[in-house]
Amino acid sequence: MKAKSLRAGMGRAAVIVALLLVSCVRGGGPEDKVVAEAYGDKLYWSDLRQVVPVTATPEDSAAIARRYLDNWARDRVILHMAEQNLDKSQVNLEAQIKAYRESLLTFAYEQALVQQNLDTVVSGSQVQEYYDKNIANFQLRDNIVRVRWFKLPGHDRKLQDRMEKLWRKETAEDQHELEVLLARRATAVVDAQDEWVEFSVLQQQVPLRPGNPTDWLQRQHKVMAEDSTGTYFVTFLDHRLKDSTSPIDLVEGQIRSIIINQRKLKLVERMREELYTNAVANKDVRFH
Repeated sequence: MKAKSLRAGMGRAAVIVALLLVSCVRGGGPEDKVVAEAYGDKLYWSDLRQVVPVTATPEDSAAIARRYLDNWARDRVILHMAEQNLDKSQVNLEAQIKAYRESLLTFAYEQALVQQNLDTVVSGSQVQEYYDKNIANFQLRDNIVRVRWFKLPGHDRKLQDRMEKLWRKETAEDQHELEVLLARRATAVVDAQDEWVEFSVLQQQVPLRPGNPTDWLQRQHKVMAEDSTGTYFVTFLDHRLKDSTSPIDLVEGQIRSIIINQRKLKLVERMREELYTNAVANKDVRFH
């Protein structure tokens, strides 16, 4: 019995698809007929025709129509069962949808107003002022360093000794000779002297494994380290220790974002108040 019903349903679907293809080819008739029905919901020719591209082949059109009819019917079944089995508080979504729509509209409008009116210029003095007033909020969670280092691949001791001799000297002549030597060997120098780097990040690049990094860093300037691939020459230019105050240049971008966000919140609050005041003055808002 079920097989017979299924074959009958498939036959009806085939007829619907055939009629749809004829309708698509000929431009459709004046009447909008029902092509499927489930639990009182109806699907019309016009609905089905919209999902079939005019340029589709008859085979593709038939496949698209069958898939759409099947999905539509399956959705109606699930929806009906949900309405039958959920309690009223779960089924009544109108209030939630209305609140969500109003929230989206309000947010979009406020964003448009903010883009038109928000001052995003933050001066250095404003950054410094915020930093000074909120310095307790800028504590370091890791040791940070300014560093310059390079790696000498392999284990050529003679070359390593020559490099170390030049590297440890501070004269301009020796440093220039070292740079020339590195350039000839196409050895890159990682120069982070103008930025702060977390020591844990540096350790991912250079095999430095002190037992107590906080104490160790305070005693270091030039450090050599080795692994199986070569020798690393590391020069520590500056450091700040964990739990100390973060340098302002490290948190400057964060402070600028905070200041702009505070301005945004104040701007939205002010615009809301102005809009409300104007609406009351124009009697667009009345209390009875």
